[in-house]
Amino acid sequence: MKLKCVSHIVLIQLIFLILLCIKVDKGHMWNWFLLFTPVWIINALLFIPLVYETFLIIKSRNDESRSNQAPKAKSPLFVALYLGLLLSKQSAEVLICLKKGQHPEISWYFVFLPIIVALFGLLAGAVFITYCDIVAVRR
Repeated sequence: MKLKCVSHIVLIQLIFLILLCIKVDKGHMWNWFLLFTPVWIINALLFIPLVYETFLIIKSRNDESRSNQAPKAKSPLFVALYLGLLLSKQSAEVLICLKKGQHPEISWYFVFLPIIVALFGLLAGAVFITYCDIVAVRR
């Protein structure tokens, strides 16, 4: 089942890359937002498990007595980090579309700023998780 999902995601990414190569090589006047549609489909598919995990966290916090029977939810830190990365990826894609399309005066630094912020957030999350693991081992 997981291999089938991965193959669908790879197929959608290949469609995006083919459309991108056609736009760049042939100089078609396609809209950049239309070109990025396959990537946004993948973003939507990545957002679905995030909503499910958020639901599990809320349900486990509201119903402590049955939390042993419910599926185990990931930590809220993981879900927040995942959401932040997904939103920064999405905002960087929208800014790339704006830069290449209607607003070429936007600076490239501003376009890649969400990715830079996401990398620092990922680094901070990794350091925090490592710190929590070290503290847990010392106890």
